Amino acid sequence: MRNLVRRHPDMFLKSFASMQAKIKYLSRNMNRQLQKEKAFPLLLHYNFTKHIWPRCEVLRDFGMKNFDLIDTLTTTDEEFCKKFDIAPQLLKQKAAKKAFIEEKD
Repeated sequence: MRNLVRRHPDMFLKSFASMQAKIKYLSRNMNRQLQKEKAFPLLLHYNFTKHIWPRCEVLRDFGMKNFDLIDTLTTTDEEFCKKFDIAPQLLKQKAAKKAFIEEKD
């Protein structure tokens, strides 16, 4: 944990609850072993309700389980939809289902 704080202090400007929600979602719901993910802990920078959750849920709805989190999270919405052949409207609908939460205490 000390290394994480030293290397990425800006992550802790967001709420601890937000960080816990992201970790819990990715490890439990998406069945990811975060210690083996190349993008961890940098993926914690993304907003859970507007970025991580809708993209992962859309891919999960299409039956994709072992997608690359770097490809999924680091692109714009347009690039994401093009890369995974998803209608942009579908991504917007999924994002609208979860209320936006500002991730700062």
